Amino acid sequence: MTWARMRDKNEREIVEALVVAGASVTRLNATGVPDLLVGYQGTTYLLEVKRPLGPRGGITSSTTAKKRGESGEMTEAQERWWARWKGQSPVVVRTAGDALNVVGAASTAMETSLVPVTRSTTGAAPRTGRRRFLPA
Repeated sequence: MTWARMRDKNEREIVEALVVAGASVTRLNATGVPDLLVGYQGTTYLLEVKRPLGPRGGITSSTTAKKRGESGEMTEAQERWWARWKGQSPVVVRTAGDALNVVGAASTAMETSLVPVTRSTTGAAPRTGRRRFLPA
């Protein structure tokens, strides 16, 4: 039986921020490969999403969590893949701000004053479980 690969909880927010800033984003699922393939203004980036540092995120000492990629550290498979990769080095991001800074879109996001949408602009009921962002 094959299990679905677990995604970092902060990945959705990071992807949404990148898309709003004008980037194209593809989620990658191969073992050891970075989480996101991002294209922005003619440049391609590989981003590895890790939990934010802090009391409920970041580095843990659990061997099981590290094997599953949930420790905030690189897994053995990721370390092997990164060592063999001959392209531009992937970058670890922990927040949407980190990701926007990496691709050079941080100033774009700040200029548009993005705010979460809590209701539909068409009058329809909002979708549950998803956050969308529109300019203020």
